[in-house]
Parts: sequence; C-alpha cells; structure tokens
Amino acid sequence: MIMKKSMLILYTLFLSVTVIAQNKKVNVGLKAGLNISSLSFDESELNSSSKAGFTAGLMVEIPMTEKFSLQPELLYSQQGTKTSFFDGDVTNSSYKGTIELNYLNIPLMLKYYVIKGFSVQAGPQLGILLKADHKYQDNFLGYKNYGSFNLFDHSSGVDTSVNLGLGYQFKDKIYTDLRYNLSYSNVFKNGDTDYFINKDMKNRVFQITIGYFF
Repeated sequence: MIMKKSMLILYTLFLSVTVIAQNKKVNVGLKAGLNISSLSFDESELNSSSKAGFTAGLMVEIPMTEKFSLQPELLYSQQGTKTSFFDGDVTNSSYKGTIELNYLNIPLMLKYYVIKGFSVQAGPQLGILLKADHKYQDNFLGYKNYGSFNLFDHSSGVDTSVNLGLGYQFKDKIYTDLRYNLSYSNVFKNGDTDYFINKDMKNRVFQITIGYFF
C-alpha cells in the first residue's frame, strides 16, 4: 500500500513538471556527491554520530522566470547513522552499530537566482526506502560479537522531508550545490530495544554535490 501511494505521488509530481516544462528551455544533467547523515531521536541511552554516504542521480532545471527555476531530481541516496551504547556498571562492555538506509529520493527544488549563477533553494522531498540494515559489534565482558539485522519490515517505507540549500552554476555547465535535508516523518513504525531503534527516529542529511548540465 505504501509503495502504491509513493508511485502515485511520484507520477503526479512528474506529470505536473511535464506540464510546467512545456514551451520552456529545459536543462538536463547528472549530479553526484557526499552525504553526511544522522538520525535524530528523543532522549535515549543510545549515543549517535553522523555517517558518510554517497548520492547520485538525474536533475532537470526548468526556468520559470528570469529569477526563478524549478528543479526536480531523482537521486539514489545512502543515509543512516552510527550508534553506540556503553554500560558503566558492566566492565569492558559496549555496543556499536551502523544503521544503513538507502533511499530513492525525489526532491522538487524551487531556485531563486540572487545574482547570476548563485541561487538559494528550498523544496519538498519524497524518499522511497530501498534498503534498511543495522550492522553491529558488541563487547560483553571482553567477548566480542558481530552481526546484522534487516530493518526493512520495521520501517515506514516512505520518508517525507524538506530541503534548504545554496547552488552555483558555472559558465562551463558545471553545477554545485550545498543542502540540508530535514525529515518530518519517522523512519520506523515502532521502537524495538532488540534492534536498537526508536520509533521517533528522523533523517537529517547534510549534502554536497557537483553536477553537469548537458
């Protein structure tokens, strides 16, 4: 059901863009870059830190006026977070894990050119979850153990968020942007202490990319 709703939203989005793009000079390009991602959640015994990942995909810029452009994108995105837990009451015991979340993200960015080449950006984003794993290492009284969990069935499947960013278009068709992605939907349907996940975990992604318009 979630996937059907996501595909309907995706179809509606690109149908709208197609209508807008009629009689406009459309620029098509590719982009790739770095994600520094994390998951925010309410107070917990878990500690979290950021995780590096990769993003890449297609972008289309549709000029609306001299100052405004619409830029829909289709991006593969590696996200997630690193987690850790230390029990001070148990000597030589700890837990470290990495939650890996891979998405197909569809941002729709509104770009305003402050000066030639330089734009400020904002827009919504829909993310369709492709993979959700948790790899971990625990150490109990000096005995180490490694393992992994598949978290896909525990996930919401769809991420809704907003992007804020800056971009610069060079004369030779090279393009770069810097964005912060703030999710307002929960990654997981419920929390589970066995899997070290919280039901209120939300995506936070700092992203820098470079691209080329053909």
